Amino acid sequence: MVESWARNDGVVTIRPPQRGESARLIAGRDAEFHRFLGPGADDPDPVACIAVDGDVVGWVDHDAERSWLLDGEVNVGYNVFASHRGRGIASRAVHLLLHHLAITERCRTATLLIDAANVRSQALADRTRFVRQANLDGNPYYKRPVPPLTYRQGDVTIRRRQRDDLEMDLSGRDDDHIGWLWQPSEADQWEAMTPSDRRAHALTWLAVVSDSFGTGPRWTFSIDLMDAPSVGGVDVNLASDHAPAGEANISYWVHPEFRGRGIAPVAVQLALLFLRDHTGTRRAHVMVDPNNTPSLAVAASTGANVGAMTVDRHGRSLLRHSLDF
Repeated sequence: MVESWARNDGVVTIRPPQRGESARLIAGRDAEFHRFLGPGADDPDPVACIAVDGDVVGWVDHDAERSWLLDGEVNVGYNVFASHRGRGIASRAVHLLLHHLAITERCRTATLLIDAANVRSQALADRTRFVRQANLDGNPYYKRPVPPLTYRQGDVTIRRRQRDDLEMDLSGRDDDHIGWLWQPSEADQWEAMTPSDRRAHALTWLAVVSDSFGTGPRWTFSIDLMDAPSVGGVDVNLASDHAPAGEANISYWVHPEFRGRGIAPVAVQLALLFLRDHTGTRRAHVMVDPNNTPSLAVAASTGANVGAMTVDRHGRSLLRHSLDF
């Protein structure tokens, strides 16, 4: 039975091949494919097909059956059809494969062995932050650690949000949190709920964001301190109305008891590290109500460029902050 999973970054999806798609993969082979990858298998079955807008445009693969690999290493390969090259699709697919390896914990290190004449793939290795090693059989060889799922700086850690975060999540939903982060209709619904309904609603939300953490294109983190778990959260969304597809919208919040301690700026920087390691995006946006002075300070701390005031689909005026990283 074919394993069912998918990883999505708002532009590119990688997922297991479906019945009949081997013919599509074979049809996508061109002279460049054969030059660098040889004749190819008669019945290709890579780890994942690469899809854009629902159409298969290539594949990405990994295997551990190479004589030069060390324990815990896999070799990565990929191909994007000629009509879709030059659009950053391969880079995004390789990043998503690394994210998949992190989620499944199948290895510690990814490698790339690239034909010396394949300048395009060597550029991809640099873009995706693989590190050049000594040549192998006369060809460029690269390695990169599989990225972590938890990031830490000093006393602050961000990690996958869990159902166990329920109590802190409920107690942190004060008027400021709801007023700045929620839509008016959401606030009205929350106000009308009984305590037990609120608890069930919050638990359902935590289950959703925890279970979807591997899939993307949205990742929600809890913020932990060394002596206090779940003191806030940070959310990165590569399919948000507030950002172009494949670019990240970032939002953040801190429990009332822990505000004013510089936690949110550190958490945002850690979220940017996650985006750099797990996705192909290189731009993030923070949308802030111009009256939300603390959040404006957090956005400014990232070094983001302040853009124009925009009005979202709910009629709220928000000040855009954009950051290239």
